Amino acid sequence: MRSIEVPVMIVGAGPVGLALANELSYRDIRYLLVEATDGKVVFPAGEAIFSRTMEHLRRWGIADRARFPDEFPSNYPLNIGFFTSIDGQLLAAFPGLTNEAIPSASSAISPEGPVICPKRIFDPLLRDAALEKSSGEIRYLTRMDSFEQDEAGVTAVITDLQSGAQCSVRTQYLVACDGGHGQTRTKLGIKYTGSFAQGRNFAAYFRSPDLLDKIVARYGAPFFQMHTVNTPRRPYLTTVDGKELWRLSMYVQEHEQIDPLPTVLASLGMDVKVDIIRAQPWTGHMVVAEHYGQDRVLLAGDAVHLRWPKGGFGANTGIGDAVDLGWKIAALLDGWGGDKLLASYEAERRPIALRNTCEAANNYSLDQLIQPDPELDAASATGVWARAAMASLINDKRRREFNTQGIQLGYRYRDSPICCPDGTPEPPDHPVDFRPSSWPGSRAPHAWIADGVSILDRYGHGFTLVCFDPSIPLDAFIAGFKKKAVPITTLQVENENIGKLYEYPLALVRPDGHVAWRGLSVPDDVLRLADLVRGAT
Repeated sequence: MRSIEVPVMIVGAGPVGLALANELSYRDIRYLLVEATDGKVVFPAGEAIFSRTMEHLRRWGIADRARFPDEFPSNYPLNIGFFTSIDGQLLAAFPGLTNEAIPSASSAISPEGPVICPKRIFDPLLRDAALEKSSGEIRYLTRMDSFEQDEAGVTAVITDLQSGAQCSVRTQYLVACDGGHGQTRTKLGIKYTGSFAQGRNFAAYFRSPDLLDKIVARYGAPFFQMHTVNTPRRPYLTTVDGKELWRLSMYVQEHEQIDPLPTVLASLGMDVKVDIIRAQPWTGHMVVAEHYGQDRVLLAGDAVHLRWPKGGFGANTGIGDAVDLGWKIAALLDGWGGDKLLASYEAERRPIALRNTCEAANNYSLDQLIQPDPELDAASATGVWARAAMASLINDKRRREFNTQGIQLGYRYRDSPICCPDGTPEPPDHPVDFRPSSWPGSRAPHAWIADGVSILDRYGHGFTLVCFDPSIPLDAFIAGFKKKAVPITTLQVENENIGKLYEYPLALVRPDGHVAWRGLSVPDDVLRLADLVRGAT
C-alpha cells in the first residue's frame, strides 16, 4: 500500500471542507482533501451567504466571485413574498435588494454584507479558489475507510473509488467535514443531542423556462422566495438561478408517497412547463454534537450541528467552524500555538452552534403559527379581514428570519479560554439589531479607513495590535509577543470616530478577526497575555 504524509487531512468537500481548504491555503498549510462523490451538486440548497462569511471570502480574495457569478444575475431583486398560494393573492412582502446593491446598504457595519449564491455556484467557487493555490490537493471519488490516532498524529486509509487502489495517509490533524451521515463522529463515539426528525418534508429541483415570466406578469415583480400559507403542505418556491431553475419544498405527512411532477404542477397552479431534475424527501433536525472532536481528530459543519433550514444558518455556521479551526491548526503547525489552543475550538464554536440552532428552532416555531384559513381566498369582506389579519401575523412573526445581521455579525466567544475578559458587561446579543463592539471575543468592528479599504482588510495572518492613541508606547507589547514567537503586527489608526467605535485605545485582534484583548494601556504582564491568547496557559 502506498503511503503519503501531509500536515492536515480533510474529509468532505462540501462548503465547510472547501472553506477549510481555503483557510489553510491562506495560511500556507498543506492539506489533502478527500471526497467520496464526484463533487457535483445534485440538489441545490442553501443560498444565503452571511455577511461574516463574505468577510472571510474577502480575506481569501474571492468575495466578488460569490457576489457576481455568471450563473446568477447580480441585479435580481431578492424579494420575499407570502401568498395564499403561488397563483393566489399576495399577503405580505419583504422587499429585498440585489446582490450588487447590498454592499452599499451594509457598508456601515460590514465591508461586504450578505449575498445570495446558490450551492451549485458556491461549492465550485470554493473548490476552484482552493485549487488555484499550491497548498493542497483535492481528491474526488476518494473515500476514507478507517483512521487511527496516536500522540503524534493520525493514520488514515483512503480508497480511490475508480481504481480501487488504497493509500495510507499519515497526518498531524484529521478534520472531518463529512456531514450528518458521516462516520467519523460515530467512530469517535460522539453523539448528537437535541431534537431529531421535526417534521417530514419533500423538495423538488426543476426547470421551468416560463415560470418567472408568469410570476412577474401576475405580481408585477420577481421574487427570490415565495411562501404560501393556505394549503396544509404550505409549499414555498425558491429561484436557484434567477431564470429557469427552481426548488419547491413543502411539508408532508409521514410515509406519504409523493409523485413529483403532478405535485409540483398542482403547487404552482400555473400553466407552465416543468421538467423535474431531482426530487427527494428530507427531515429537519435541531441537534448539536456533545463534543467537537477527540485529540487530533476534529469535526466541523454538519458533522457537529444540524438544524432546520430556517434562516440560512447551516453552511454559514460550518464555515465559521472552519475558520476558527484553520487558524488554530496553522498556529500549532507553525510552532507558536500552545498545547491548549485546539481545546478552545469546541469551547468557542459549540456555543455558537447552540445559539444558531435555537434561532432556527424559533423561526420554525414562528412559522408553525401560520395556519391555513379557508377565508383567506374569499372575495367577501370576511376575506379582506382574514387577509389583513394574516398579513399582520406574517409581518410580526416572520420578518425576523430575513433580517439577521445580529446573528451574522454579533456572535462572540464569551467564555473562550483564549480571550481575556475585561470585567465589563457583555453587550446585548440580538438576532436582528447588531451593535458593533470590541468586547473581548467579539468580531472586531468594521470601519472604512480609506476609500474601499476596511480596517478588517488590515488585519493580518497573525495578531494585530490596533492603537488609537499615538502617545501609547507599544514596544513592550510587541517584544513580549515576539519572545513567545507569536506573530504580531501593529496598526496605528488616528481616527476619532473609529476609536470611539472600538471603545478602548488598544485592541488585540486575532488571526480570525476576533478581539482577544482590549485595554487602556499596555498590560504589566505581556508574556502572560501572549500565553493566554496562544493557548499556552
